Amino acid sequence: MSCGQAHSSAREFVAQGNEAKLVAETLEISRSSLYYRPQPRTSHADRSHDQEIILACGEKPAYGYRRVVWWLGRHHGLVINGKRALRVMRERGLLVRQHRFQVSRRKDWAKVEALYPNHVWQSDMTKVWAGPSVGWAYLVSVIDCCTREIVGWDLSLRCRTEEALAALNRAVLEVLPFGPRGMGLTLTTDNGTQFTSARYVETLNQLGITHRRTAYNHPEGNSYIERFHRSLKEEEVWLNEYQNFDQAESSIARWIQEYNHDRPHRGLHGQTPHDVRARFALTLTSNMAPCV
Repeated sequence: MSCGQAHSSAREFVAQGNEAKLVAETLEISRSSLYYRPQPRTSHADRSHDQEIILACGEKPAYGYRRVVWWLGRHHGLVINGKRALRVMRERGLLVRQHRFQVSRRKDWAKVEALYPNHVWQSDMTKVWAGPSVGWAYLVSVIDCCTREIVGWDLSLRCRTEEALAALNRAVLEVLPFGPRGMGLTLTTDNGTQFTSARYVETLNQLGITHRRTAYNHPEGNSYIERFHRSLKEEEVWLNEYQNFDQAESSIARWIQEYNHDRPHRGLHGQTPHDVRARFALTLTSNMAPCV
């Protein structure tokens, strides 16, 4: 007879009116075990901010627990332990599913030496569904690799050189109103026809921007802008069903504004791109100072 069976039989004998001491001695078990009654497990965890965590997950469904903690602290002044947010999100099934790709990559493929703002930019184009009335729209974005800030973008129903130049010109006017010539700026793009056209290359030469193109079938060479487009789709585009182009454009504009000013970036140690650019503006005497 197993130990568990012996204790079960002993409790049955005691329940029938037999003396506990005699039953314990007969079955050679501890008498104290006959008086044990299992107690239901109760959680002593602090539940005071569970609802705020759940509401934050509803508002930002693509945020992991670290960003949820950051969001509650920044917007609601709540100081919440990361483990508590992780526990609540796990209990409610609110954790973001991680996408793991089993692909072998060289470590230096995505390495970018951006030492200061406006040192290295990346640009790329992606498709966005803009509603049944118009179909696909094309978004061209330009990112600063040092601050991770989107310095220029353009959404259009066509994907020509003109749209790629519109995003580039918007970036130059936004952060380099006196022009990029002499700044040592490098722009990395893939080998799409928009970025390799004679008009695009000529415009870069006129602006004094060095053009660097990635190898063919090598998206890691443009990793920062590729990752931005993935975040845009996960946190904005795929969560909404745009009905027309204007709605798509205004929603994307709002999200990019939030991305630049009010969204923590893991690659920036929890800071926003705007915070990083502001820190450089305060601490650097020239654009050529090294990135800290």
